[in-house]
Amino acid sequence: MKKLSESLTKEFGRGFSETNLEYARKFYFTYADRISQTLFEEFAVKKSQTVFEELDKEQPFIVSWSHYLQLMRIENVDERKFYEIESAKSGWGIRTLQRQYNSSLYERLALSKDKDEVMRLAKEGNVITKLQDIVKQPTVLEFLGLDEKAKYVESDLETAIINKLQKFLLELGKGYLFEARQKRFTFEEDNYYVDLVF
Repeated sequence: MKKLSESLTKEFGRGFSETNLEYARKFYFTYADRISQTLFEEFAVKKSQTVFEELDKEQPFIVSWSHYLQLMRIENVDERKFYEIESAKSGWGIRTLQRQYNSSLYERLALSKDKDEVMRLAKEGNVITKLQDIVKQPTVLEFLGLDEKAKYVESDLETAIINKLQKFLLELGKGYLFEARQKRFTFEEDNYYVDLVF
């Protein structure tokens, strides 16, 4: 690979480091079912991002090269497809993709579904078909330090979140205020008084 890198760099200029060649090779083997040999040769010559437009005409590559650098690290094909689809559909940036992967979104969804549903997830992503699906959307709250449970009472989550906010505001020091755990606001709307508690 080192000799190939040196040879290509002499002939074509920058962009053919050993690392880039390894990425190109891995990309080809990971997505060989979507790439023709001709397009892979163009990929090598024109550099990674520029040929993505050509790849997209032949078979859909729906996220950026940077996303694929992350996705290629995922061994499980179904899991990789799931994150690819979700990244495109939800507009995830690289950091969001990394965070969702590191928080095991795929596994968390898969644990609550049957095998057919896992396959559907890998092909289609997380499709919302009814209102209940919105409520079931997983939310990652690992920063709260709560024990892992299937269910939580709303007041437990509220208390944990407010505790974190209170601690954060108090750590900011002078000039910041944590006024109350719940604050009532009253305002008039069409000759009615409305009370809201935040």
